[in-house]
Amino acid sequence: MKDEEVKELLDKYFAGTCTPGEKVLVERAYNLQDSKNGGAIDEARLEALKAEVWNRLEFGAAWDHNAASELDVTPVKAARSLWPRIRIAVSIAAAVATIVFGVWFFTTPRHLDNDRHPELVSGSDIAPGKNGATITLANGAVIALDGNKKGVIVGDELKYDDGEILKPVQDDDRLSSKAQNLTASTAKGQTYEFTLPDGTHVFLNADSKISFPSQFSGKERKIFLEGEAYFVVTHDEKQPFRVESKGQVVEDIGTEFNINAYRNELSVKTTLVEGSARVIPDKAAQSVVLKPNQQSVLTGAQRIAITEANITEATAWKDGYFRFYDENIENIMKQLARWYNIEVSYEGKVTTEGFTGRVSRSKNISQALMMLEKTKGVHFRIEGRRVTVIN
Repeated sequence: MKDEEVKELLDKYFAGTCTPGEKVLVERAYNLQDSKNGGAIDEARLEALKAEVWNRLEFGAAWDHNAASELDVTPVKAARSLWPRIRIAVSIAAAVATIVFGVWFFTTPRHLDNDRHPELVSGSDIAPGKNGATITLANGAVIALDGNKKGVIVGDELKYDDGEILKPVQDDDRLSSKAQNLTASTAKGQTYEFTLPDGTHVFLNADSKISFPSQFSGKERKIFLEGEAYFVVTHDEKQPFRVESKGQVVEDIGTEFNINAYRNELSVKTTLVEGSARVIPDKAAQSVVLKPNQQSVLTGAQRIAITEANITEATAWKDGYFRFYDENIENIMKQLARWYNIEVSYEGKVTTEGFTGRVSRSKNISQALMMLEKTKGVHFRIEGRRVTVIN
């Protein structure tokens, strides 16, 4: 079973674009399991259902007709024309895992192992990150933002996106009187949204910060990024919007794009979703212009390459998920470390297996680790806020 096919079905379901037959397949799989427990899934049933799903998700081994019928799936013509029965059955199991647990993982060529569980210390689980950030004013004052709010709008005054004033305008400290530099920051385990003075919307990922003026004046609108952010830019040809990050500048040409520029990453990745954008390396002789669904990768040697982008993977964090496609465990753990605010260590040789899957960012870390461990490639131990990867 190709993970792209599973991804396609699940993405279509959550986007509301499934055919009637596809929708029936996903919902019947979920509803049957739910009804077996009288409409509620207790902890014991949840674990049993996990085992049942993963027992059947073995690559290279097909379900027979009886296995498929246990999910009470009545084939329909629309579904029959999509895939052979084997692929339908495996897709349903993946859909159950995703809908019920918010987590699914695949790797090849290993089979799934249901006999071993993560070495989780009893009671030692780690909650996911949440909304939160700070804004630092030019005078050094730090304003902690309300985690129950979604975002902040920067204008003549600072206010939350629901209209509540964050910082009243004062005669001696008026944002509109003179442009001052502001810095919006998220710590590990935090995310927040910001609307800049020009209307540009910024989604800021964990352990990231942007610096920008309270007013955009002059010939350009320039901000600075460290970490990761998704930009929905208000385009203005007369005043280009530019984002300076590690070793490059990205110039908007009517654009939505994501920039990943963490210090501990070996490259800077700029992914274009809509419009076009120019990527200008600091030291390279030429810039490149990205088209939708393209990604530029800038290395420390100032070499830049353009590849076909996986938009879903690059922007999943903004939509509340981790998505991995043939990703190595070290890169996965970097992402988990930022969101769960953990330290990561390794015992034994680090696996080179590629992992493919989806994890809800609202889940505790143990659930993500359990799904990773189901691949049999790695095991984990949680001690306080340290997670050890054991191979």
